[in-house]
Amino acid sequence: MNLAGDVVSVPRLDVAQLAREGGRWRGTIDVAAFERLGNVLFDVAGPNETKASSVSAALDFSLDDEGRPRVRGTCKVVAPICCSRCAETVDVEVESQLDFRVVATDSEVEGLMPAVDAVVSEEARLPVTALVEDDILLSIPERCCAPGATCVYATEAELTSRDAGGSEAKPLAGLQALVEGRGPA
Repeated sequence: MNLAGDVVSVPRLDVAQLAREGGRWRGTIDVAAFERLGNVLFDVAGPNETKASSVSAALDFSLDDEGRPRVRGTCKVVAPICCSRCAETVDVEVESQLDFRVVATDSEVEGLMPAVDAVVSEEARLPVTALVEDDILLSIPERCCAPGATCVYATEAELTSRDAGGSEAKPLAGLQALVEGRGPA
């Protein structure tokens, strides 16, 4: 269910079968279909700034050495993040790399952790949202910095070091001149 109360269709995947077959799933899912992700993104954007957004995912399924279903892939979403310089909301593409096993019980997880991530599910068919939501949430930065050229609050030292740095950025290049009180060269 999304924030407006409408039911959003989410594909359900038989992870064990896909793993046995070496299957793949590619697609997009409306952010509103995610139980927690939609709330996080819409809270950041504010009620008047919500945009229709979706998560794209590319998942590959296989069996690990012990015969457990393994899910690897990527998922992407454009997230509104607060710029730590100017406090404006900036759209940032967030990409999450996935690599985990699907197990049926908590006791199976104890044998895998911390070396391998795991998702616990007693159900044979899982919604795609259950497979990717935690990784996306963990990949979203709390704050970001907009590029200096677009952020009015980038410091003069940052701009000078970025301009003088050429291909290699030197973030502290203008610091000595500022400390000595003569401004960047």
